[in-house]
Amino acid sequence: MNSVWNCFLLWPEMGEGAADHHDLLTTWRRMLLWGLPAVQGSVVLALLLGRGDTWDRLIDPWLYLAMSSVLVLSWLATRYRWRPLRQVTTLLTAGSAVFLNVKLLLIALLLEPQFLLPELLETLVWLPAVITWTMLTDLSRPVRRVLNWMMAGVLASSVLVVLRPVLGGAALNVDALRALIQINLAALVSLYGASYFLRRSDLLGRARGEQSVLRELVYTDLLTGLPGRVRLNEHLRELTVRGEPFALLVVDVDAFKVVNDTLGHAAGDELLRGVAQELQRLAPAGSGVYRLSGDEFVLLLPGADDHAAQWEARRLLTHVPTRPSLQVGMDITLSIGLSVYPEDATEPEELLRHADSAMSAVKCAGRRQVRRYQPQQDAATERFQVLARDLSLALTRQELTLRFQPVFRLRDLKPVKAEALLRWTHPQLGAVSPGEFIPVAERVGLIAPIGAWVLREACRSARHWGGATVSVNVSAVQLLQAEFPQVVQSALHDTGLPASQLELELTETAALYEDERAARTLRELRALGVGLSIDDFGSGYSNLSRLRALPITGVKLDRSCIQDLPGGPGGDFARALLEAVLGLTRHLPLDLTAEGIEHEAQLATLRDLNCPLGQGHGLSHPLTEQEWRALLGRWDDFRSVGAAAS
Repeated sequence: MNSVWNCFLLWPEMGEGAADHHDLLTTWRRMLLWGLPAVQGSVVLALLLGRGDTWDRLIDPWLYLAMSSVLVLSWLATRYRWRPLRQVTTLLTAGSAVFLNVKLLLIALLLEPQFLLPELLETLVWLPAVITWTMLTDLSRPVRRVLNWMMAGVLASSVLVVLRPVLGGAALNVDALRALIQINLAALVSLYGASYFLRRSDLLGRARGEQSVLRELVYTDLLTGLPGRVRLNEHLRELTVRGEPFALLVVDVDAFKVVNDTLGHAAGDELLRGVAQELQRLAPAGSGVYRLSGDEFVLLLPGADDHAAQWEARRLLTHVPTRPSLQVGMDITLSIGLSVYPEDATEPEELLRHADSAMSAVKCAGRRQVRRYQPQQDAATERFQVLARDLSLALTRQELTLRFQPVFRLRDLKPVKAEALLRWTHPQLGAVSPGEFIPVAERVGLIAPIGAWVLREACRSARHWGGATVSVNVSAVQLLQAEFPQVVQSALHDTGLPASQLELELTETAALYEDERAARTLRELRALGVGLSIDDFGSGYSNLSRLRALPITGVKLDRSCIQDLPGGPGGDFARALLEAVLGLTRHLPLDLTAEGIEHEAQLATLRDLNCPLGQGHGLSHPLTEQEWRALLGRWDDFRSVGAAAS
């Protein structure tokens, strides 16, 4: 029995002490403390009521002594918490099974036939104890293996009890057979039935535990241990439903990227944990601290007005960075934006967005400050945030489309080219100007995927244009990316558009003329066979000597250069400028497109000066793909009619 006890002492407790199981463990312990003395009393009673035969004098006392030792040891282990409850009940289960097996084996080998049935009935009394211990025990694989061997031993001993007298020439003892069948069936049901239900309960418990862990992952930030965005949204809704005033602070760690880049991500994580701990330590009683994402935290101040929130924010601004700065060895500062319910907003999402806008304004103003949301000043910041957030989803939501601005050969107004213009229809804001969302895309790093989509869509459309060229705008950000020529080549290959039908319009910037990376990219693009044109020529940075060295195939004259033609205040200067540019482009040679043609007088002047190409609302508004293809079809029909007439 000691070897069995030592074996089970090594088993770890699984989950004892968890809060969810506290009541169960208390009841379990109380039942053992009261039940074990009752079982021990039945042992003593069995000895006192013995029949006084040889078996009762020589065998039962030793069996009951061994079992009593297990009972007393188990009670002491439970009372003084020497071992976990699962280990105690495992020992009791194994001890009871061993007791049954040993007693049956001794009955088969030693007992005189006249005392067989009384001893079997006495053995049957122990089955409730086995069932009880089994129901309480965590039936892990080693326990089940031991019980399986015990069950096999009980069955073998039963067969030996029945067959041994028969083999000796005696008649079959039917009463003994019936008692043994009851013992085996009861043991089978108690051991394996309990095992099934316990395993089922264990699986259900594990499933509930996994759900609890997943719920904890959703609600809690793993790095800092703070509640996250989901919990914050719930608490914001609760506070707004109550209607009581409260303030919301958005706290951002300044220059956090510098810490990651210079000291490493481990130091960055340590910094975030330190800031989280300080916010929790310094936050007033009743407030809540949350981590949004990255280096942004939120502090909820129930009952606080603007004055109290400002005071708390300045206190945090001063005291929170002290310990984290010492931890990472670098001075850390914070930027804090705040909003107040209900003055600044009544909806939780809007209130959080306003506080975040105020924090962004602090960043732009030099950091290390506290600022409350100011509707007029923060409107532009908030719109930028909305556009940046939703622009990342615009492609997947299919909110981006293309329009095509025709470019005409001016001498006969033949449509020869179309500029692909990107349009964004926001589900709430409506049409957003490219002049507004393109800079947003460049700032937040979305210009590359959006530009690649525009390029591919434009090439796909131009396959059906019968040789007309499609012109696609390319930003300086795209031009400076080493992989951009591969993006262009992939778009041509995947759509089947000949390179000669694609023209890339490049914004005139210092990078275009002076950055060697741009020059290298332009040479690679020309090697592919695509055209390269400088957009808005004459309105920005110009380096005419550098222009001669670049592999440019055309220029597009900015609309400001022709707007005074022919009789405006600067009409003479505009005419002279146009003549100079025409001479330059003929010399290089380059295709020249005049942009911004609005009326007949401008068109007549450009024709008079032999300007080759032009575009503008006076010639055509931007068209859908179907409208542009219809325009090409009408020109082909017109040419066919003219050829037939001649």
